Amino acid sequence: MELGQKYFFFALFVIELGTLAQRLNVNEYYCGNKPADVVFLLDSSNSIWGPYFHKQLQFVKDVVSMFQIDTNTTRIGIVTYASSVQEEFYLDEFLSKHGVMAAIDRIGQMHGFATHTNRAIRIMRQKMFAKEHGARDGVARIGIVLTDGQSSNMLMTVWEASKAKKANIDLFSVGIGSKINKRELKMIASRPSSEYFFEVADFSALQNIKDMLAVRTCRVTPKPTTTTTTTTTTTTTTTPTTTTTTPTTTTTSLLEVAYKVCKDGVSDVIFAFDSSTSVSNEDLENQMTFAKEIVNTLNVQENGTRVGAILYSDQVVNALDMNDLYDRNDVIATLEKTKRTAGSKRLDIAMKHIRTKSFRRGLARRHASRLAIIITSAPSTFRNYTEKEAKKARESDIVILPVAVGEVDLEELKSISGPSGEFYQVPSFSALPALVAEIAVKACRVPVPEKSIQDQACGSRQEADIIFMLDSINAGRKNTKRALAFIKELTNEFDIARDKIQVGLMSAECNENSPGFSLDSNKNKNEVKDALSQTKSVDFSTLLKQMRHGAFGDNHGGRQHAKKVAVLVIDGSLEEPLRTLTEAQRAKLHGVEVIVVQVGEENPQDEVLMMCDAPAKNNFFKVSDYSMLPAVKQTIWDTLCDDL
Repeated sequence: MELGQKYFFFALFVIELGTLAQRLNVNEYYCGNKPADVVFLLDSSNSIWGPYFHKQLQFVKDVVSMFQIDTNTTRIGIVTYASSVQEEFYLDEFLSKHGVMAAIDRIGQMHGFATHTNRAIRIMRQKMFAKEHGARDGVARIGIVLTDGQSSNMLMTVWEASKAKKANIDLFSVGIGSKINKRELKMIASRPSSEYFFEVADFSALQNIKDMLAVRTCRVTPKPTTTTTTTTTTTTTTTPTTTTTTPTTTTTSLLEVAYKVCKDGVSDVIFAFDSSTSVSNEDLENQMTFAKEIVNTLNVQENGTRVGAILYSDQVVNALDMNDLYDRNDVIATLEKTKRTAGSKRLDIAMKHIRTKSFRRGLARRHASRLAIIITSAPSTFRNYTEKEAKKARESDIVILPVAVGEVDLEELKSISGPSGEFYQVPSFSALPALVAEIAVKACRVPVPEKSIQDQACGSRQEADIIFMLDSINAGRKNTKRALAFIKELTNEFDIARDKIQVGLMSAECNENSPGFSLDSNKNKNEVKDALSQTKSVDFSTLLKQMRHGAFGDNHGGRQHAKKVAVLVIDGSLEEPLRTLTEAQRAKLHGVEVIVVQVGEENPQDEVLMMCDAPAKNNFFKVSDYSMLPAVKQTIWDTLCDDL
């Protein structure tokens, strides 16, 4: 329709409306003597300039002037909201038009940087429409929300709006200006939104909708309610019947969108389930149901969307790697079998695990988006560590989507999600299904990062202290030089720096001029290469004990939160395998990962295989002689750098 035609029909509408108003008594035209309880929720945040706030008040007065106000017809209440919520006056405080108008004139702007629309709606439902404050049975209950922007917590706002509607309150929403969130306001409004949602360009334009808002307000008819406690059961059973159809339609339509968006999706998605002590078995089951419903919308297959899962408390339990299962039903079956753990809430170690283990080089794909959906029900134990790990994850192009349950630290969640500040929140674990469609769409719309994890330097994703140990006595001078040359080539592809990878070398029979070197001896790659070139043949004896007692200590350059790795280059068989195994196991108990490289024709002893980290097939390497070490260099590099 042409712009001129739109204005023409609008003009006709205004003329017709004015003519009708002239023919009828004003009160009769708008509401007659039909009773209604009407509560206005007025945005009082800092985004509203003082004169504009007064225009908002004038708009309310203009609308109120069209109602017949007394004890038995229309009653008015007003709430203002920003960072806090203020009940300006209740429904039974002023029962005349003059009294209401005078009370509106006395309302002042309270200011605040936040816009807690959700709290205002909750106060409206719980207090403004309470019988002790003048709410009546058998009377239409109407809430009118005005705002010039988006609420500080969209999810909780929509959730509170849904609860208000279930309490038989009809909601109108009025968006003012260009910074509003239409989607949020339409979800606040009762259905159809075309009748209950209004949008104007600025505060001056509020005058353009006052008549229509009054008309539509008076169209609202009271919902069936009960007046005595004996009929509460009836209300409880009929209310869901009346109200569940609307969210079902909304959810269905959103799910249809999710299916369409996700049908060809190529994503790597990790779920992190809260399994801390505060979470019950039922809560974990609700988390699993939520994840299963999301998985049902995804394009789960080897070349499509892959799904992984972890449980976290004060430790992380890996439930599913992304390359374990490529069938949707198998993924769902695995989630159903997952059992809870317990402990404190260490979000920081959960995010570190996601970044370094779930999205390690050997698992993450080059042309797939990376998303972590993290469910949490309370503030993390160490917020500063959590924020640091979240920042590192985002630097690895992992999109973090926090899903909060109940009362949580909202600022922490915003810092976890990053600049977007995006997170979701529901009041309980049982309410998680309400988020399925929206999060599924979000998961399938995450962009593919420009840089793959495989192209990032080894050491850029996690700090590591790596110590090489040589069996120089058995190897001999010539073979020791070959081993050192191999280590030099291997470390040449490390990103060596104080805040990335540090490399150390140990040997039992170092002479005074070449005693190996500690983690903090060399500041960069060239210094490491020079030190390796100057190191002479040395002996390997019982170095593991020495390593465990001090090599990773801070007095030798070790870092508390760095990954600790020992690479043992063993010549032939161990002379004291049981003793060596015992020391290796003690080192592993202290958090040291052990990789073994055996050189020689001998079959590996059982103790040697038990020394290295599990699985042995990934952490044990064997070559027939030292000249063959370059053949396993890339495989060892892949193992060392998989999560670095």
